[in-house]
Amino acid sequence: MAELPRIGSRKARATASLTLEDLASWVPVDEDALSPERRSLFLKRKQAIRMYVAHASEAELKAATGLTIPVVYRLIANRCLAQHEDGTLLGWRGALPFFRIHGYERKAGIHIHPGSGGAVGALGWLFASESGREIEARFRQQILARPAALAGARRSKQELFQWFIKELRSLGYERRGEWPFNVQRLGYVTIGRFIDKVYSEDPVRARQLLGGQQAVRKARAGDGTRRPELQGFDRVECDAHKLDARMVVMVPSPHGGYEPRTIHRLWVIVIIEVASRAVLGYFLSLHRECGAEDVLRAIKCALSPWSPRKLQFSQHAYVPEAGLPSARHPRYLGACWNEFSVDGAMANVCARVEQPLREVVGATVLKPQDPASYTSRRSTDDRPFIESFFKHLAQGGFHRLSTTTGSSPLDRRGNDPDRAAQATQFQLEYAEELLDTLIANYNATPHSGLGYRSPLAQLDFICNERDAPIRQADPMQVRRMVGIRRLCTLHGGANTGRRPHFNFANARYSAEWLCLRPDLVGQDFWLQIEDEDDARWATVSTQQGLFLGAVRAAPPWHLTPHTLYMRQAIRSLDKRRLLYLSSQCDAVEELIRYAEHSADKKLQPHPAYLEARRVLQSHADKLRDEDLIAQPREDGPPEAAAPEAGSATETGQPRRKLPPMQMAKTW
Repeated sequence: MAELPRIGSRKARATASLTLEDLASWVPVDEDALSPERRSLFLKRKQAIRMYVAHASEAELKAATGLTIPVVYRLIANRCLAQHEDGTLLGWRGALPFFRIHGYERKAGIHIHPGSGGAVGALGWLFASESGREIEARFRQQILARPAALAGARRSKQELFQWFIKELRSLGYERRGEWPFNVQRLGYVTIGRFIDKVYSEDPVRARQLLGGQQAVRKARAGDGTRRPELQGFDRVECDAHKLDARMVVMVPSPHGGYEPRTIHRLWVIVIIEVASRAVLGYFLSLHRECGAEDVLRAIKCALSPWSPRKLQFSQHAYVPEAGLPSARHPRYLGACWNEFSVDGAMANVCARVEQPLREVVGATVLKPQDPASYTSRRSTDDRPFIESFFKHLAQGGFHRLSTTTGSSPLDRRGNDPDRAAQATQFQLEYAEELLDTLIANYNATPHSGLGYRSPLAQLDFICNERDAPIRQADPMQVRRMVGIRRLCTLHGGANTGRRPHFNFANARYSAEWLCLRPDLVGQDFWLQIEDEDDARWATVSTQQGLFLGAVRAAPPWHLTPHTLYMRQAIRSLDKRRLLYLSSQCDAVEELIRYAEHSADKKLQPHPAYLEARRVLQSHADKLRDEDLIAQPREDGPPEAAAPEAGSATETGQPRRKLPPMQMAKTW
């Protein structure tokens, strides 16, 4: 046997010089993953290659590893220095035992045996032929081609397989009885593996064809390790979640008592602080779809003080330290954030939301509509914390109820949530209490992503470490941020013979003091709804910023508190002749009467009716709280009612009687 030139010697012109330093740059392998026999053989090959490069003699090589110089030479030249599919050298991968570096290449002709054997490497043999080279290029192009406009984004292997068989049939392979028309399944498995191989060679294109735009966005988004380090209140995430539960409201029955009426599924808008995972505020929307007002109400909740509810279903539902940050420490009351991350829905990025965020909170909106923003529409990876909280809210709360609809129809497991809601009478009020307790308890529950601190404890830890104080919003601006503001003209006056009034939000607003200011007629003024739950009143200010007074809505909007959404819904029902309004009635009572005495009991109650129940309940709670505050003054202890020294009663002089109380005139 002729002596082989040593790698690196002058005789080995075709092989580049190889040193021990070059071996250090070879692609490593995991030796411990091999079986004991293969690991022992690999270590011998590795030692032999190092000794060979170090110019060891054949006797030394044979004694240490049992391998000869020609064997080691072929191992290095044919395997370790060969090129891998990824474009790099095989390196130590070429020394792995039983590791195939080349695919199977058929050299003999195809002869199919009676048992369907003898077709190994038939597809490669077909592509190596003169006519097969062209069809291989066309088949690869067909696999990676963009589908037609009306075709689906993802094509099945069966469709590609049928195209390939049709092309072979047109070239006469079936007429000549050649492969794959001489085997049982027409080579479907082999052709399918070739399709997978073409996809693996172009992963970017395969991701577009198989995974769609969502897979492309996920590959571009990264794994989250390069996210910026955020401090407390640097960024918040806001999104809406549809509650996976059915619920009812109890409406009066004409036969006496109450009867349950199923309502539509509701939305909850949540604002979560990113650094601490603490929920700052939320709002349960009673509308069929979320709007800008619902987002503003959630922001107002995050900037307003929170207090625990008086629960009906349990007295011990709140865990210790449960609540929102605004109730934990005064520094969190009205705390402002810097960035407001949303998914790009119009309810989040409209001017009505962006302006209060910029002026009251001092925050910028991170939205997909911004070309410089990293966010994208309907991508859960851009807002992972709010999506994770919604998963916790569903699995830890509403999915455990018998009235749950589940995340998909398969989650129902044969249950009927509508029937369960009717049978258990799971009311809207119970759902509001359950939602409040779930969110408050979440803020006080240890979180695995925070070192098993609770979100509130993590927020305290972060804010105690920062030097700068937390920005706080102006309470007056927070109170007015949800109300509608519009520039209106003062109509009427002595020239027209009509009372001065404003046409604002589908109603006429006026006041007694406007009759005393004829100089204001014909001018434009700003009208602002101060309380979004009571549109009966509005404040009037000039364009220079001077407050002039308050105006009240004319009948039938002057009696019962209501929202502008309720007013709009009542106007719509009036136009459809479903209810009738006059100056002698109460519009809200007409809405309630229409909803509760509807002829078709199977229809879900109007969302305006649900909002009317919430507004009236809130108004009743405010009146009750005012009575409780004023009661100690009236029924105070005897010593508090005793006259002071030197008073008129003590001196015996008669006390001067006050004039009788009179109600202020509004018309």
